[in-house]
Order: sequence, then structure tokens, then C-alpha cells
Amino acid sequence: MRIFTLIILLVSFNVFSQETEISDLEKLKQNLTSDINKLNDSLKKVELQIAVLKSKEIKKMVSDSTLISSAREGAYIKKSSNVIGEIITKLTEKKEVVLLDYYDGYFGICTDSICGYMSEMWIEKNEKVYEFIKVKKQEQKELKRLEHERKLKLKEAEYAKLEKEYIKKYGQKTYDKLKQGYYWIGMNREMATISLGSPKDINRTVGSWGVHEQWVYDNTYLYFENGKLTSYQN
Repeated sequence: MRIFTLIILLVSFNVFSQETEISDLEKLKQNLTSDINKLNDSLKKVELQIAVLKSKEIKKMVSDSTLISSAREGAYIKKSSNVIGEIITKLTEKKEVVLLDYYDGYFGICTDSICGYMSEMWIEKNEKVYEFIKVKKQEQKELKRLEHERKLKLKEAEYAKLEKEYIKKYGQKTYDKLKQGYYWIGMNREMATISLGSPKDINRTVGSWGVHEQWVYDNTYLYFENGKLTSYQN
């Protein structure tokens, strides 16, 4: 009996020791994971700083006209950055060129007092040239984003102005119904457009009685007589 009790105690102690060891290892794992995450964050910050410094270096070289590469013999210098651009001259030998800009596969370059555009296929590339392309693409992406935001704000301003005009013309209550997509007999064409948008098609008939129109939407048909909604079909 004593031996049996001793065995149970030994097994229990062993299990307890294993559980303690597992718990300690789990804590160690959590600590290591936390340290790895911190190191990854630090690495990302360092990489970002490197990218910023490279970008500044490239921009300075461009502004100082010191970003130089070589263009192969046979390269065309054009007046514009496209395939059908007018040719200024053709290089009869390999030439050093100053890189000034990059857009959509073309470099803005200068060589021997001649400036124009050259397809990137003619330019010898190194790390700095690739970085230059990367910087320019980022700039263009940012410019597109800013232009998109500008157009969006312009549309929002136009829409806000239009809303004020509609509210003044039809009243807040009626305008709210139109915005919710309601339509009713007696409304005019403008009100229908506010409510349902522009129709896919308009079938118009003109006679001595006036103008009859059928506005066609996906599952809805509106019928106007001289600009007033007289009936509809769903």
C-alpha cells in the first residue's frame, strides 16, 4: 500500500513538473514573439528611413543635374514622351545623358545641349536609375491621388450647391422624398431624375397634343405628358 501511494505521489509530481515546464515555455514563447515583433517594427522603420534618404539623394541629383547614365547607339530623342512623338535626333554613338524626369516608360534627358524624351529601353540602368524610376512612380501616384481628391471635392461642392437649389425649389420635405427614390403622378422630369437618376432610354412622340415620353429604367417605366408624370409601370 505504501509503495502504491509512493508511485502515485511520484507520478503526480512528474505531471506537475511537466505542467510547470509547459507553462514556463509558453511564457518564453510569448516573450520571444513580442521581441520578434518589436524587431520587425524596428526593421521596418530602418527600411523606411533608408528609402527616404535614397529618395532625397535621387531628388538632389536630379535638381543638380548629376544623375547621369548612358544611352545606347541608335537611341531616339523625341519631342514628346510617346511612340509617335516627333524625333529630334538619333544617337550615332553611345552617349552620356542627364536624367531629368521619368514618366510612363520615357526619360526626360539632356545630352550635348539637346533635351527631349527617350524610351527607357535605350538607357543603361543601375541601382540609382532604378531608384529614380521608383521615386518618380511614387510621385506620379501621389499626384494622381491628389488630383482624384481635388475632383472629388469639386464634385462634392457642386452637389452641395445643387442640393441647395433643389431644396429652395421643391422644399426640404419633397427633396428628402426624392432622395429616397419616391416618385408620384404630377412630378416633373427634373424631379424624376433626382429620384431615379437618368433613364436608360427615352422614347419620345410629338403630336398636336404635345410631347409624350416613355422613360425606361430597369424594371420601371415612367410616362410623361408635356413634362408631367401621368402614369408609371413597375
